[in-house]
Amino acid sequence: MQNARYPSSRMKNQVHTSRSRKRKGEGEQSRQEILAAAKTLFVEEGYDATTIRRIAAQVGISSTALYVYFRDKDAILREICNETFSALIEKLDAVRRDCSDPLQALEEALGGYIRFGLNHPNEYELTFIAQPRKDRKEVESDAEELGMQAFRGFYECVNAVVQSGVTYESDADRLTKQLWAGAHGLVVLLLSPCGIDSDDLNSLVSGHVAMLIRGVAKGGS
Repeated sequence: MQNARYPSSRMKNQVHTSRSRKRKGEGEQSRQEILAAAKTLFVEEGYDATTIRRIAAQVGISSTALYVYFRDKDAILREICNETFSALIEKLDAVRRDCSDPLQALEEALGGYIRFGLNHPNEYELTFIAQPRKDRKEVESDAEELGMQAFRGFYECVNAVVQSGVTYESDADRLTKQLWAGAHGLVVLLLSPCGIDSDDLNSLVSGHVAMLIRGVAKGGS
Protein backbone atom coordinates (compact mmCIF):
# COMPACT_ATOMS: atom_id res chain seq x y z
CA MET A 1 0.00 0.00 0.00
CA GLN A 2 1.33 3.38 -0.91
CA ASN A 3 2.23 5.76 1.92
CA ALA A 4 -0.70 8.18 2.28
CA ARG A 5 1.66 11.00 3.30
CA TYR A 6 3.30 11.20 -0.11
CA PRO A 7 1.44 11.37 -3.45
CA SER A 8 2.50 9.14 -6.30
CA SER A 9 4.71 10.59 -9.05
CA ARG A 10 1.66 10.76 -11.29
CA MET A 11 -0.25 12.73 -8.66
CA LYS A 12 2.74 15.04 -8.13
CA ASN A 13 2.89 15.75 -11.85
CA GLN A 14 -0.81 16.57 -11.84
CA VAL A 15 -0.40 18.93 -8.89
CA HIS A 16 2.58 20.64 -10.54
CA THR A 17 0.71 21.02 -13.84
CA SER A 18 -2.39 22.48 -12.21
CA ARG A 19 -0.30 25.02 -10.29
CA SER A 20 1.95 26.08 -13.16
CA ARG A 21 -0.59 26.18 -15.97
CA LYS A 22 -1.99 29.68 -16.38
CA ARG A 23 -5.66 30.31 -16.84
CA LYS A 24 -6.78 31.60 -20.21
CA GLY A 25 -5.87 35.30 -20.46
CA GLU A 26 -3.72 35.25 -17.32
CA GLY A 27 -0.45 35.42 -19.25
CA GLU A 28 -1.55 38.45 -21.27
CA GLN A 29 -2.71 40.17 -18.09
CA SER A 30 0.69 39.64 -16.48
CA ARG A 31 2.39 40.91 -19.62
CA GLN A 32 0.32 44.11 -19.59
CA GLU A 33 0.99 44.59 -15.86
CA ILE A 34 4.73 44.39 -16.55
CA LEU A 35 4.47 46.92 -19.36
CA ALA A 36 2.42 49.31 -17.21
CA ALA A 37 4.91 49.14 -14.34
CA ALA A 38 7.87 49.57 -16.69
CA LYS A 39 6.34 52.65 -18.37
CA THR A 40 6.01 54.40 -15.02
CA LEU A 41 9.46 53.43 -13.76
CA PHE A 42 11.24 54.26 -17.03
CA VAL A 43 9.75 57.77 -16.96
CA GLU A 44 10.08 58.44 -13.23
CA GLU A 45 13.49 56.86 -12.59
CA GLY A 46 15.00 56.74 -16.08
CA TYR A 47 15.55 53.74 -18.32
CA ASP A 48 19.17 53.12 -17.32
CA ALA A 49 18.40 53.36 -13.58
CA THR A 50 15.47 50.93 -13.75
CA THR A 51 16.32 47.26 -13.23
CA ILE A 52 14.42 44.10 -14.09
CA ARG A 53 14.31 43.35 -10.36
CA ARG A 54 12.69 46.74 -9.73
CA ILE A 55 10.04 46.18 -12.40
CA ALA A 56 9.31 42.68 -11.11
CA ALA A 57 8.93 43.95 -7.54
CA GLN A 58 6.51 46.62 -8.71
CA VAL A 59 4.34 43.96 -10.35
CA GLY A 60 4.67 41.56 -7.39
CA ILE A 61 6.48 38.74 -9.19
CA SER A 62 10.02 37.37 -9.20
CA SER A 63 12.63 38.41 -11.74
CA THR A 64 12.61 34.82 -13.01
CA ALA A 65 8.86 35.03 -13.64
CA LEU A 66 9.28 38.30 -15.53
CA TYR A 67 11.83 36.71 -17.87
CA VAL A 68 9.08 34.33 -19.02
CA TYR A 69 7.46 37.32 -20.77
CA PHE A 70 10.46 39.52 -21.71
CA ARG A 71 14.04 38.44 -22.18
CA ASP A 72 15.47 41.78 -21.03
CA LYS A 73 14.79 45.46 -20.43
CA ASP A 74 15.29 46.36 -24.09
CA ALA A 75 12.51 43.94 -25.06
CA ILE A 76 10.15 45.73 -22.67
CA LEU A 77 10.99 49.15 -24.11
CA ARG A 78 10.69 47.81 -27.64
CA GLU A 79 7.20 46.49 -26.88
CA ILE A 80 6.16 49.85 -25.39
CA CYS A 81 7.37 51.73 -28.48
CA ASN A 82 5.80 49.23 -30.87
CA GLU A 83 2.42 49.39 -29.13
CA THR A 84 2.50 53.19 -29.10
CA PHE A 85 3.33 53.48 -32.79
CA SER A 86 0.74 50.81 -33.67
CA ALA A 87 -2.00 52.69 -31.81
CA LEU A 88 -1.04 55.94 -33.53
CA ILE A 89 -0.99 54.24 -36.95
CA GLU A 90 -4.47 52.86 -36.29
CA LYS A 91 -5.74 56.33 -35.39
CA LEU A 92 -4.28 57.91 -38.55
CA ASP A 93 -5.69 55.10 -40.70
CA ALA A 94 -9.15 55.70 -39.21
CA VAL A 95 -8.95 59.43 -40.01
CA ARG A 96 -8.05 58.79 -43.65
CA ARG A 97 -10.80 56.20 -43.91
CA ASP A 98 -13.58 58.23 -42.29
CA CYS A 99 -12.89 61.78 -43.57
CA SER A 100 -13.46 62.40 -47.28
CA ASP A 101 -12.52 66.09 -47.15
CA PRO A 102 -8.67 66.36 -47.21
CA LEU A 103 -8.47 69.52 -45.08
CA GLN A 104 -10.85 68.12 -42.49
CA ALA A 105 -8.88 64.87 -42.42
CA LEU A 106 -5.67 66.82 -41.78
CA GLU A 107 -7.36 68.76 -38.99
CA GLU A 108 -8.57 65.52 -37.41
CA ALA A 109 -5.11 63.97 -37.75
CA LEU A 110 -3.41 66.91 -36.04
CA GLY A 111 -5.92 67.09 -33.21
CA GLY A 112 -5.92 63.32 -32.81
CA TYR A 113 -2.13 63.24 -32.62
CA ILE A 114 -1.98 65.91 -29.91
CA ARG A 115 -4.71 64.31 -27.82
CA PHE A 116 -3.11 60.89 -28.26
CA GLY A 117 0.11 62.21 -26.75
CA LEU A 118 -1.70 63.91 -23.86
CA ASN A 119 -3.80 60.81 -23.12
CA HIS A 120 -0.74 58.52 -23.15
CA PRO A 121 1.99 60.63 -21.51
CA ASN A 122 4.32 57.81 -20.42
CA GLU A 123 4.12 56.01 -23.74
CA TYR A 124 4.62 59.25 -25.66
CA GLU A 125 7.64 60.29 -23.63
CA LEU A 126 9.35 56.92 -24.00
CA THR A 127 8.62 56.71 -27.73
CA PHE A 128 9.11 60.29 -28.90
CA ILE A 129 11.04 62.20 -26.23
CA ALA A 130 13.36 60.02 -24.12
CA GLN A 131 16.66 59.35 -25.86
CA PRO A 132 17.64 55.65 -25.86
CA ARG A 133 21.24 54.51 -25.45
CA LYS A 134 23.03 54.27 -28.78
CA ASP A 135 23.88 50.59 -28.24
CA ARG A 136 20.19 49.58 -28.20
CA LYS A 137 20.21 48.92 -31.94
CA GLU A 138 17.34 46.45 -31.89
CA VAL A 139 15.05 48.92 -30.14
CA GLU A 140 16.00 51.70 -32.53
CA SER A 141 15.52 49.46 -35.59
CA ASP A 142 12.00 48.37 -34.62
CA ALA A 143 10.98 51.86 -33.57
CA GLU A 144 12.34 53.35 -36.77
CA GLU A 145 10.30 50.95 -38.93
CA LEU A 146 6.99 51.60 -37.17
CA GLY A 147 7.84 55.28 -36.76
CA MET A 148 8.25 55.62 -40.51
CA GLN A 149 4.93 53.84 -41.00
CA ALA A 150 3.26 56.37 -38.69
CA PHE A 151 5.00 59.20 -40.56
CA ARG A 152 3.73 57.81 -43.88
CA GLY A 153 0.19 57.74 -42.49
CA PHE A 154 0.43 61.41 -41.55
CA TYR A 155 2.16 62.17 -44.85
CA GLU A 156 -0.80 60.69 -46.74
CA CYS A 157 -3.12 63.14 -44.97
CA VAL A 158 -0.87 66.07 -45.88
CA ASN A 159 -0.28 64.89 -49.45
CA ALA A 160 -4.03 64.61 -50.02
CA VAL A 161 -4.31 68.30 -49.12
CA VAL A 162 -1.47 69.22 -51.47
CA GLN A 163 -2.93 67.17 -54.31
CA SER A 164 -6.40 68.66 -53.82
CA GLY A 165 -5.07 72.15 -54.51
CA VAL A 166 -6.47 73.77 -51.35
CA THR A 167 -2.99 74.89 -50.30
CA TYR A 168 -0.26 76.93 -51.94
CA GLU A 169 2.30 74.44 -50.63
CA SER A 170 3.68 71.91 -53.11
CA ASP A 171 6.26 70.01 -51.02
CA ALA A 172 4.21 67.46 -49.10
CA ASP A 173 7.25 65.93 -47.38
CA ARG A 174 8.46 69.26 -45.96
CA LEU A 175 4.94 70.31 -44.99
CA THR A 176 4.41 67.00 -43.17
CA LYS A 177 7.54 67.57 -41.09
CA GLN A 178 6.55 71.15 -40.29
CA LEU A 179 3.04 70.20 -39.20
CA TRP A 180 4.29 67.22 -37.18
CA ALA A 181 6.76 69.54 -35.45
CA GLY A 182 3.93 71.92 -34.62
CA ALA A 183 1.79 69.16 -33.10
CA HIS A 184 4.72 67.49 -31.31
CA GLY A 185 5.89 70.81 -29.86
CA LEU A 186 2.59 71.44 -28.11
CA VAL A 187 2.49 67.92 -26.68
CA VAL A 188 6.02 68.27 -25.30
CA LEU A 189 5.25 71.65 -23.72
CA LEU A 190 2.08 70.35 -22.09
CA LEU A 191 3.78 67.22 -20.77
CA SER A 192 6.86 69.04 -19.51
CA PRO A 193 6.91 69.86 -15.75
CA CYS A 194 8.17 73.33 -16.66
CA GLY A 195 5.94 73.70 -19.69
CA ILE A 196 2.85 75.76 -20.33
CA ASP A 197 -0.34 75.37 -18.34
CA SER A 198 -3.89 75.92 -19.51
CA ASP A 199 -7.21 76.23 -17.74
CA ASP A 200 -8.99 75.23 -20.94
CA LEU A 201 -6.99 72.45 -22.55
CA ASN A 202 -9.55 71.69 -25.24
CA SER A 203 -9.58 75.32 -26.34
CA LEU A 204 -5.78 75.42 -26.47
CA VAL A 205 -5.55 72.24 -28.56
CA SER A 206 -8.35 73.28 -30.92
CA GLY A 207 -6.88 76.76 -31.32
CA HIS A 208 -3.43 75.35 -32.05
CA VAL A 209 -4.79 72.99 -34.69
CA ALA A 210 -6.85 75.79 -36.25
CA MET A 211 -3.72 77.96 -36.43
CA LEU A 212 -1.80 75.20 -38.21
CA ILE A 213 -4.64 74.66 -40.67
CA ARG A 214 -4.87 78.40 -41.42
CA GLY A 215 -1.19 78.32 -42.28
CA VAL A 216 -1.83 75.57 -44.80
CA ALA A 217 -5.15 76.50 -46.45
CA LYS A 218 -5.40 79.01 -49.25
CA GLY A 219 -6.81 82.28 -47.99
CA GLY A 220 -5.83 81.43 -44.41
CA SER A 221 -4.98 84.34 -42.19
